[in-house]
Amino acid sequence: MIFSFSSLTAATHPGSKVNEDGYGTWPAEAPRAAWVLDGVTGINDRALLPGPTDAAWFVAQVQEALPALLSASPDMPAADLVGALVRELERRQAAAWLDAGGADGRETPAASFALVRLIGSQIEVLRLGDCLVLIEAADGTVTVLDHPVLAAIEAETRNTLRALRATGITDPKQVFAAMLPQLRAQRMRRNLLDGYGVLAAEQNCLPMVHVDRMPAHDVRRILLASDGFYRLVDHYNAASDAELVRRTAELGADALLTQLRAIEAADPLATTHPRLKISDDATALLIAVNQR
Repeated sequence: MIFSFSSLTAATHPGSKVNEDGYGTWPAEAPRAAWVLDGVTGINDRALLPGPTDAAWFVAQVQEALPALLSASPDMPAADLVGALVRELERRQAAAWLDAGGADGRETPAASFALVRLIGSQIEVLRLGDCLVLIEAADGTVTVLDHPVLAAIEAETRNTLRALRATGITDPKQVFAAMLPQLRAQRMRRNLLDGYGVLAAEQNCLPMVHVDRMPAHDVRRILLASDGFYRLVDHYNAASDAELVRRTAELGADALLTQLRAIEAADPLATTHPRLKISDDATALLIAVNQR
């Protein structure tokens, strides 16, 4: 039995001026791999790399490098694939610093990353960071692959936001300024074994990769989503996990993004739904698993 993916619907939309998300499939015909990227918005005081933002630059590099690696060796073991990707990102980043000081002690760019591949009759799921992978079985049940540490950090952030609001701090710029020390402390846990993993041009992200495998014949559809899109479930309570997959399939990813932005536009100060970013970049890619 031969398996392949097909893209059912996909969309990406910026939360502000620059979209730091991305998605892709490989190859163009009968894809065997699909992925979503969510660039980590920088909190540096200046740009380190060319492009609209450091995170957007980083995501663009992954979008170029990953298909080339998959083309060279489609079934490369997961650890080798991520290792080769990180080495290529290290090479590109070292050649692209805006000044000779490089990062100069500042936070280097990174991205949450979720990749699904067909390896024979198995589906492999590779994850770094808080992109969501929703696996729909043949009977319609949906399993979500997420990251418990990042979920706890998000809950901590929302609790702080509620506490700030209780003191009368509601302006988004003032909220961000008040949150900055906590954000910096959270970022210090990046790619540490007691913290969380994100894709970055650094070797210490390699032990943080989560790899899951499952029989391809057990899976009907897979929804890959950035956390900005998944807000429909975990922030806005507009859908359950199963409903999110079903509605994305029935209505299309663009329609779900329209609903998402309408919810956010109706809550411009994050009063009803506490959140640090009023609108986050949002990306969804829904694929079907085909067999013949």
